[in-house]
Amino acid sequence: MRGRAEWLLWALLLPFLEGSSPVTGPKAVRGQERGSLAVQCRYTPGWESHGKWWCRGADWGNCKILVQTTASEPEVKRDRVSIRDDRENRTFTVTTEELRLDDAGIYWCGIARVGTDHAEQVSVTVDPGSSPVTGPKAVRGQERGSLAVQCRYTPGWESHGKWWCRGADWGNCKILVQTTASEPEVKRDRVSIRDDRENRTFTVTTEELRLDDAGIYWCGIARVGTDHAEQVSVTVDPGSSPVTGPKAVRGQERGSLAVQCRYTPGWESHGKWWCRGADWDSCKILVQTTASEPEVKRDRVSIRDDRENRTFTVTTEELRLDDAGVYWCGIERVGHDHGTQVRVTVDPAPVTSGDDSLNMTSHGPNGRSLLRSIHFLLLVFLKMPLFLGMLSAVLWVHRPQGSSRWETKSAL
Repeated sequence: MRGRAEWLLWALLLPFLEGSSPVTGPKAVRGQERGSLAVQCRYTPGWESHGKWWCRGADWGNCKILVQTTASEPEVKRDRVSIRDDRENRTFTVTTEELRLDDAGIYWCGIARVGTDHAEQVSVTVDPGSSPVTGPKAVRGQERGSLAVQCRYTPGWESHGKWWCRGADWGNCKILVQTTASEPEVKRDRVSIRDDRENRTFTVTTEELRLDDAGIYWCGIARVGTDHAEQVSVTVDPGSSPVTGPKAVRGQERGSLAVQCRYTPGWESHGKWWCRGADWDSCKILVQTTASEPEVKRDRVSIRDDRENRTFTVTTEELRLDDAGVYWCGIERVGHDHGTQVRVTVDPAPVTSGDDSLNMTSHGPNGRSLLRSIHFLLLVFLKMPLFLGMLSAVLWVHRPQGSSRWETKSAL
């Protein structure tokens, strides 16, 4: 009886003895990223009805309480952290789900009381964890081409949704496409995803790659809580185009300008076009061929597709100064067309002396009519008087002499 009485006395006095703590716990624990970690702390008799807490910080007097029980709530959960007080066995367990690397640090198991609480330090370490989803670390594609990324997952995740998102932080990245349990294949705009559940792979395909598609992406698996994901770095190289043309051409005002563009085999039956504008995605098409019309003319601009030699020629007549600018030779196709830029410069026409309406160098029918008119005028106003004057002089010199004598006699 004496031994039991002493034990009860120590049990009653222990909470009030300076330097002793009624709570004990592990000095250090270790968990794995994306896993869960349970820390069990014990306490001595007499503290069953007191609140229990779990806080983070090097100094437990100022640490941040993450979760706490009360006399009426022996089990509480906040975000990823839960606490459960088993008063019968005098233990309380703190469980953290979806462990992150930055969860590592100093924590405290604590018991609330009037005055200063009791606490025990616990050091938490988080090791990088393995994910059920794996994929390539980096992939590379070519502009205007397509890129397929295949990600794998472990057994047990077949019915879970799979997704593909973009952003440096996968917790906040933008989901571009996602499967569901009932939809294993989905397409949105240029991006599609297909979940092959038999082989436990899902493939994401991006069509019509653009240079700005380069960046950080994630293969992901949806689940309750935080999803699993694997980072993929995407690089897009500038692509080669099947159509080529001159970088720059030059013409003269009021003249004509022919631009010849070439294309590679396989594009013979595709439509060819000529458009104007700095951005070829939104430029204005001036003229365009079709599979059935290899030669088309609109206003001053014509286009002719020589399919045998795989060239198409665009001719602009009666060039104007405001025809100068950026143009594109293009080939039509499903999706985004192919195009190559051509810069057009128009020089002012040379200025001639005198009235342009009397230009003597004209070779057209109007010019010949003008020359005949001028010749007629010269004949009437210049050559004819000169001829008449010369004729009069000749007649005067060869006039008859008798006439002169008669005139003399008449004078007398």
